[in-house]
Amino acid sequence: MKRLFSSKLWIAFVILAIFISGQLLGAFAIKHYFIESKIEELQPPLTLIGEEVAKGDKISRTDDFLVKAFDVHGKEMDVYTDEGVPSSDNAKVNKKLASYLPKIISGKMAVEIHEVPGYSKRAIIIGQPIVHNGKVTGGIFLLKEARAYQAALDGFYLVFFVTLAIGTIIILAFLTVFIREKNELDQMRKDYVANISHELKTPLSSIKALTETLADHVVTDPEKIDQYYSIILRESARLEKLIADLLELSRLQHKKVAFDKSVVDTKEVIEEAAEPFAILADELDLQLQITERVKNLPETYSNKDRIIQVLTILLDNAFKFAPEQGRVVIDAKTTGKKAEIRVSDNGPGISKEILPHIFGRFTKEDLSHTSTGSGLGLSIAHEIMEQLGEKIRVESKGDSGTTFIITLRRA
Repeated sequence: MKRLFSSKLWIAFVILAIFISGQLLGAFAIKHYFIESKIEELQPPLTLIGEEVAKGDKISRTDDFLVKAFDVHGKEMDVYTDEGVPSSDNAKVNKKLASYLPKIISGKMAVEIHEVPGYSKRAIIIGQPIVHNGKVTGGIFLLKEARAYQAALDGFYLVFFVTLAIGTIIILAFLTVFIREKNELDQMRKDYVANISHELKTPLSSIKALTETLADHVVTDPEKIDQYYSIILRESARLEKLIADLLELSRLQHKKVAFDKSVVDTKEVIEEAAEPFAILADELDLQLQITERVKNLPETYSNKDRIIQVLTILLDNAFKFAPEQGRVVIDAKTTGKKAEIRVSDNGPGISKEILPHIFGRFTKEDLSHTSTGSGLGLSIAHEIMEQLGEKIRVESKGDSGTTFIITLRRA
């Protein structure tokens, strides 16, 4: 039961329960309003007939409705001026009406839509006391076929079963999607655990192997020993970065931190984020270009440190995939109340299979995990932009490179 309500499955049952309750309430409403309208229509003539019968007078028979009267002992009273044609079903009608007689004699009124054997499959029954000289002397009933009610009910049930069928199909479709998404989520969780295990295991294995080699004094060459220590330090830093990224992403996703916002000099922020990469570009023989449109960007309203963090992630990503002697471009665009910052590279691009999942945890273009980095950077960037109330998106067409775009609200 706990598992049911902790998932989205309960939504389907709530929808179904509301749907069925609505149909039942609809049937009840039809009956209620039909009875109310018939009371308003039939009670006045029944009251007049009751007064005449109480005085011993009789009424003319009509095809519109049937009138029956009984004394306090349940004996039928003759109310019509003509005898009419005797009916073999008269006893069935009397038996049905007699069941209401105790209530009527006690001074109450009876109103019901019910099947009356021998008269109609569906009839409205209105009964009230016969009062003479302030004393209840019997009960009088008016029966009228409820054809309009039956027609309305038939129409309602037709709509009910059609909408029930449609509703069932919709709910089944919802459940199908839910089950598929649940299975996909389970698979994502498994992949996530597998990816974490892989990413943690790789540097740990290197550190362990190198440490054991040094501890066993297998290597005696000082230069080789220094090299091993350098690798251990590098792998330790990599492990530390991975753990820091995991903690950062978890904090962003679960605590939903509210970032302080202020007016930001957008050009200054971009230059600050790009500065370390300008030095790196020279070392890697890459070209880092900042367009003139960046220099003309207006001030924006955001969180400076977080925007620098996002731009650092995007630039780091672009540098990883830019080819030798490649190019990374920071461009900008202003549209209405928004400013866009675009970080592009002329690398191999992102395949269409990976593109929809690019902001997922541990998503990498090389699925063998041979590239550097944890695969968490873009997830962190996505979470930051969401919590800033901004957008981040990606454009890539196979071999034409990749462009990441972030939006910022103009100040």
